[in-house]
Amino acid sequence: MEVLAGEAEQKDDMTPEQKRAQTKRMQAAVVKNPGVWILAIASAFMYMSRYAINEWGTIFLQEAKGYDLAGAATIIGINPIFGIIGTVVSGWLSDAVFKGDRKYPAFVAGIIEAIALALFLFGGASKWINVLAMVLFGVAIGVLISFLGGLMAVDLVPRQATGAALGIVGMASYAAAGLQNVITGLLLDGHIVEGANGVMVHDYTYVSWFWLGAAIISFMLPVLNWRRKQQVIE
Repeated sequence: MEVLAGEAEQKDDMTPEQKRAQTKRMQAAVVKNPGVWILAIASAFMYMSRYAINEWGTIFLQEAKGYDLAGAATIIGINPIFGIIGTVVSGWLSDAVFKGDRKYPAFVAGIIEAIALALFLFGGASKWINVLAMVLFGVAIGVLISFLGGLMAVDLVPRQATGAALGIVGMASYAAAGLQNVITGLLLDGHIVEGANGVMVHDYTYVSWFWLGAAIISFMLPVLNWRRKQQVIE
């Protein structure tokens, strides 16, 4: 692993003021690192798809697939449970199987997330199809939160600047989660159609493609970082 040039020799000789100045310089360099911003944007799109399901999934099942509130909430509730499993498994996958290389499991998890989302949005009203979709979605999101939401950015920067990298990724992720709600609301309010018995309902066609598109972008963007090395700040 590459480290700050001369770090080992200078560490014990630096005054507290020099250490703080060095940390600020490294943090400023991390802010200019394009690899960190690629991961921040990827995580932002992942959070869009994640919060789309967490916040709108129950309503979607009720309006688009005819579920009652209890049935819809039960199916959506499966997702965070399996998200915990995905988070736990992600550490074992990257360390034991891929020897610390996180790009391949992150890419596979992204594909699984997109497949699960497509199954949920376009796979019909069958309870077991929707349950399967939420199981896969939860596991994939758990892996992606660990990788896109943190570890892959940490791997790109020196140890002393990991906080700056995580801050950038976190800021982008939660800003995107809020933006997703705005876009989803606008798309739904702008596409209302007449349903059964003359009742006006939301048309989820456009918003479904928005959610799925966000998921696909989230795992495609990190491919740009596959050959990028850890940042060295001299």
